[in-house]
Amino acid sequence: MFQRLMRALSREPKSKNVAKSRLKLILVQDRLGVDEELMKTLQVELTDLLSRYFELKPDYVEVDLLREADSMALVANIPIFGMKTRRPVQV
Repeated sequence: MFQRLMRALSREPKSKNVAKSRLKLILVQDRLGVDEELMKTLQVELTDLLSRYFELKPDYVEVDLLREADSMALVANIPIFGMKTRRPVQV
């Protein structure tokens, strides 16, 4: 049973579903007037900020806009590989 679950979770998404998801993202960005350059800038700035606190790989960071019914969401997928050690701030 565990092996069946692992196979189901590790399957690659069908190209049809990936294309559909990308098309939805493009439509949402067009409706909001958000261009690709703005999304890339947002992704870079979020990555820079979070990299102060976490070990992450910038190439793995994804930022998307999703729309469902009457609501909009900014969704970020940011794999974290560890915490950075920080020294206490002395005042």
